[in-house]
Amino acid sequence: MTNRDEQSQQTLQFVRQLAEQALSRSAGAPLMAGNRVRLLYDSAENFPAWERAIASSKDSVFIEMYIFSNDQFGLKIRNILIDRANKGIQVCLLYDWLGSWRAHLSSFFKPLLDAGAQVRAYHPPSLGGGLSLLGRNHRKMIIVDRRELFVAGLCVSASWEGRPDKGLAPWRDTGLALCGPLLAPALAAFADSWASCGEPLDARWLEPADAEPCGSAAARLIATTPSTARMMRLDLLIASFARRTLWLTDAYFMATSLYLSALQQAARDGVDVRLLVPRSSDIRWIATVSRTQYRPLLEAGVRVFEWNGPMIHAKTAVADGRWARIGSTNLNLSSWLVNRELDIALEDEGLAGELADRFLLDLEQATEIVLRQERRKPVPRPVKQERRPRGGTKEFALSSASAAARQAMRIGDALGSAVRGSRMVESSEAPAFLSIGVALCLLALAIAYFPWLAAAPLVALLAISGLAVAFKAGGLYLEKRRKKQQSRLAVPPPPQPAPRLLPGRSMVLVGIFSRFLPQRTNNMPGKGSTIRASWDVLQAG
Repeated sequence: MTNRDEQSQQTLQFVRQLAEQALSRSAGAPLMAGNRVRLLYDSAENFPAWERAIASSKDSVFIEMYIFSNDQFGLKIRNILIDRANKGIQVCLLYDWLGSWRAHLSSFFKPLLDAGAQVRAYHPPSLGGGLSLLGRNHRKMIIVDRRELFVAGLCVSASWEGRPDKGLAPWRDTGLALCGPLLAPALAAFADSWASCGEPLDARWLEPADAEPCGSAAARLIATTPSTARMMRLDLLIASFARRTLWLTDAYFMATSLYLSALQQAARDGVDVRLLVPRSSDIRWIATVSRTQYRPLLEAGVRVFEWNGPMIHAKTAVADGRWARIGSTNLNLSSWLVNRELDIALEDEGLAGELADRFLLDLEQATEIVLRQERRKPVPRPVKQERRPRGGTKEFALSSASAAARQAMRIGDALGSAVRGSRMVESSEAPAFLSIGVALCLLALAIAYFPWLAAAPLVALLAISGLAVAFKAGGLYLEKRRKKQQSRLAVPPPPQPAPRLLPGRSMVLVGIFSRFLPQRTNNMPGKGSTIRASWDVLQAG
């Protein structure tokens, strides 16, 4: 019996090691223990924490932000940064040009530059930018004194504070404050983004001021860059590994068929999968597109909820009450494959439990979407109050072969969906397909009568792409020429050959001719200097 228990423990340990290896490789980040993490909710908790930390900074402030608005809160943060820069604090601000275009065009950042801060824009429009302009820096990160890290879904904008004068509640969002060993990869992630827009950050700023363990939370920092898909791989793995619950909150849900399949298979396998999305969004068409994905999820058993307030902007996930994610990544292709994103994955039962409780609290302000039985049409339904299920350690462990087999089947089904790239279409979806078909027919008629509607965007795209490639080639030629000039200046002149001694008979001839050739050449006009020079060379060997 003892041997069987030891084998079970060894098998369990092996499975856990495999899971840890899969998570680390998918996220491109190791699990780092010893962090102290505090969850922050909405602007009421995040904004004051940002202000206090920046105002008390004594060493440095590094900010990587998608939106930096020219509004009341943006001005407040800018004035604090100006004060810090005037006092000699190293201030580096990297903002996304598209997200902050109003502030950029209004010279909002000029006072910061005048105060000595370093400010850069990510991917501003340029002739050499080309299609890279589609990729944005969607991160929301603040590092203060290389000791404290803030990661959130919130930006530096008063939009998150709502409009109390008009009765609009603040936006619902989630962030965190962290200190500990995870500061090292956070500084490296900021330095990578900073170097993508100009000169690299000085090496002395890459070392955390204090990377010693200061808490008990284990966490990963997932810094997604264009085409790495780190968070997408991790999201798929979590959907496949979850055994009891998988609760998701997302602001702009437009998942791929691969991820939709992973959620469906998890729900069919008995996992309590729930999705909380906004009913009214600041980008209206995204909410409309999200609703087109409800049906396959609902039919598989996924529960879908819509937030009743003005906007829910959080990007969080909780699995089995033990794993959680907070950051900037939305469940769509733009975040997964194109943008720079930053997320913190927590493997801590206390923090994940707190986030799960908050998710259930959010559901009390949401409406559940259910399928109407007679037509199987998604309709809203009020949400009943409930508590988060709590279980023992055994309920979380991968202790049975059947559970591992079911998870393997779910992973296989997800991969199969990616290969097929399609799903079965239900008859109830006829109205949606009819509207899409009518829209395409109308577009075809419009292009037939006005060909420039199709030609103009294509010409513009080709012209921009061609100019971008041409300017890139010009830059490469200039770089090549510069390197060639530097190499010429750096190469020393070739060394002179050492004097070569003439052996044997050559030395005898030199001795014989040395007695009369100099005398003969002195009386030969014109040729004397030539013969004399040749003689000198011969003597030198």
